[in-house]
Amino acid sequence: MVRRDDNDMTRERAVIVLRWVARIWSIASIGLLCTFLVGEGMPPLTVKAILFPFGIMLGLVLAWWFERIGGLVTAVSMLLFYALEYLGHGRFPGGYAFILVSAPSVIFICYGYLRARTRKDMTAEPANPDYRASSSS
Repeated sequence: MVRRDDNDMTRERAVIVLRWVARIWSIASIGLLCTFLVGEGMPPLTVKAILFPFGIMLGLVLAWWFERIGGLVTAVSMLLFYALEYLGHGRFPGGYAFILVSAPSVIFICYGYLRARTRKDMTAEPANPDYRASSSS
C-alpha cells in the first residue's frame, strides 16, 4: 500500500480549491455577461461580438468538463478580441473588466495542467515497493 504524505494531501486540496475558485468565478463572469446581454440587448453579430461575450461564455462553460480546452477557448477569444480592438481603434479596451471576466480561463488551464501532472505522478510509481525486484525474476 502506498502511503501518502501530508504534502501530497495538501497539494491535492490546493488543486481542488483552485478548481472551485475557477468554477465559482466562471459562474459570476457568465452571470455578469448574461446580465449585460439582457439589459443592453443583443449586440450586432460581428466577429468581435462572437469573441466577446459569446466565445468567453462558451469557453467558461466548456471548462467545467474540459478544463484546458475551455480555458484555451476563453483565452484565445479574449486575445483575438483585444487584437481586433487594437486593429480597429488603435488601442486596447480600457479598464480591467474584460480581463476579470476572462481570468478564470487561466485558473482552469493551470488546474488542468496540475491535475494531469498529479495523475501522471500517481501512475509513475507502482503501488508495490518490491515491484522492480519481483518483475525482473
